[in-house]
Amino acid sequence: MRTYDEMVKEDFDVKGIPHGWIQWKGTDVCIDLYCECGHHGHFDGGFFYYFKCSQCGKVYKVGTNVKLIPLTDGEAEEVKNCPSLHEDQSWEQ
Repeated sequence: MRTYDEMVKEDFDVKGIPHGWIQWKGTDVCIDLYCECGHHGHFDGGFFYYFKCSQCGKVYKVGTNVKLIPLTDGEAEEVKNCPSLHEDQSWEQ
């Protein structure tokens, strides 16, 4: 069996792909799930580190990476005053 760290390496295979990273702290999540078998499920709750498809039984480690979808200049203009638009907080000092 792979270790948790070995499974995490797959999650970090994002070189060259715009992405974000969630630091799971066991807090609640509301998430729609799509299994490779085609089943669509949903979960509301906390401590969501592993997922088992209720249709085919496939088990997944829940990743921490989030896809970032680039906007066109026009789309960016439309959301420039959106209260949920945030800039990153740089780690550089």
